[in-house]
Amino acid sequence: MNRWEFIKASTFLGCSTAVLGADSISCSKRTQTKPADTGTQPKNYRISTASGAVKIMPEDILPESDTVTFGIAGNETECFQIVIRPETTVERVSVTVNDLVSGSNRISGHTWHQVGYVYISTFAGHPVPADVSGKLSGWYPDPLLTRDHAHLIENWSNSIWVTVHVPAGTPAGTYQGTVELEIGPHTETIHIEATIYGFSIPAVPSLPSLFSLALEYLAKVYPGLPTAIRKNWLDFLAERRIMPTDLYIDLQGPDGAYRITPEEYVHYNGQTNGFVIYPITVTWEDRNAPAEVLIQRFEENRGYIDAIIASGAAAGGKGVFYGFDENEPEHFDTMKAVHAHIKSRYPDIPIATTSMHIQSLAQLEALHVDILVLHITDGIYNNPFADQLRAAGKKVWGYISLQPYHPMPNWRIENALIETRVLLSAMAYHERFDGFLYWGVNQYNKGQWETPRPISRNTPLKLDMSITTPTEEYKWLHGDGLLIYPGTDGPLSSIRMENIRKGLEEYEYYKLVEAKLGKNATLELAAQVAQSMSAYTRDVQEYLKHKASLAAKLG
Repeated sequence: MNRWEFIKASTFLGCSTAVLGADSISCSKRTQTKPADTGTQPKNYRISTASGAVKIMPEDILPESDTVTFGIAGNETECFQIVIRPETTVERVSVTVNDLVSGSNRISGHTWHQVGYVYISTFAGHPVPADVSGKLSGWYPDPLLTRDHAHLIENWSNSIWVTVHVPAGTPAGTYQGTVELEIGPHTETIHIEATIYGFSIPAVPSLPSLFSLALEYLAKVYPGLPTAIRKNWLDFLAERRIMPTDLYIDLQGPDGAYRITPEEYVHYNGQTNGFVIYPITVTWEDRNAPAEVLIQRFEENRGYIDAIIASGAAAGGKGVFYGFDENEPEHFDTMKAVHAHIKSRYPDIPIATTSMHIQSLAQLEALHVDILVLHITDGIYNNPFADQLRAAGKKVWGYISLQPYHPMPNWRIENALIETRVLLSAMAYHERFDGFLYWGVNQYNKGQWETPRPISRNTPLKLDMSITTPTEEYKWLHGDGLLIYPGTDGPLSSIRMENIRKGLEEYEYYKLVEAKLGKNATLELAAQVAQSMSAYTRDVQEYLKHKASLAAKLG
């Protein structure tokens, strides 16, 4: 099915007839008579609604709709889009997101952002041309921008991104709410119907993760990294079930001044699961350093390490030592020596590494590695090998980087958003990931190797910031290692980042079902939407119906 066929077929891009109720996010055009609009001028725009799991391109023309329905658990977020396509530019649209109400129960604090755009100049040189077939240079949706009022570009499908958060323990039931839009002389109402399920997902994620926050780049964007801005960044990640941690920080370099403190790790432990106590290697070149040099540097940082361990933040395996990123066989002797030294000091703290060349349990044990992080590309992560390691008490995580390519999932700019949600929920469960790693959320070395300027409130929707890797070899690579944009007062999310949060939240549905039905039965359920790394649903409607079926089993 090509893109245009998908748009016409999907009821989640704004629909005129189908309403699926609380089974998922869905949308419809209401048929009942609405109060007469006070505007006397003719309307020169169309309004649609869409799931947050769908990427809306500027040229996409959606069926009209004014209703959104979805189901959601306690302690979960849900996102949907209101898509406005005007015939002329509209400078100012007032957006008001009202409370969700059911009897005396009320859910407040919903937010809205406007989807902004980044310019993609080329996909030429992409290693898998089929991945980008039909994709042209132009403006692609990604950043979520803060604005006082929405701004509408003429003959574009402009998306207003609404985020609903349901607190843990919210009483179950059907809640009604609205989003009101003032477009010129006209007032439009989007109707929301949310079914709140009778359960909450846990505050602490069941799936450990390591997403690296480069403190070095934060300090470049925000000179001196003011305390309030730094806290906004750390809070932002924790709210998305990710511990703020830097996998590659040089504790003895300038960025060491901004290190995450033991007290901060303790503070965020109630929302997250996983962080790096100490990076054994800081740079790619460190892998080739003599073992003696790496051991000496480790000893020089023992004070920081001991303070973290003494704080209790690392208890239960939450804190790890990480290093020798994507090591080669020529690094194994150094790894043995350095890891043996670390184990002599901290025998109970896990050592993790990413590798494509560790191929046996004997190798893993000789290298003193407890957590092997395997790339999900090209069959490197495979369950027979992973299960052999797990049977011996090891952990096996998954990770992605610029790879993999189709048909496996990724969150480069060209990938469908639904891939992200499936990867971190049904696929992570079905493939039995013990955790997940991603190398960077704010690698601000794109474009011409320039440090970007902070993005101000009410900035133009067409963002003056590149997310393209700045080399001729990788000119086709957009969004790798960059999921969060730098705002004036702190982070600005992206539609990709919000779908990462959704995937991590939806993983919890499988863990809750497992507690009720058992592991084998839950694996069979996960296989309904993710049979393997390369066979999984890309149909938003199917995925959300499946999620609703899981909720029904928990009811």
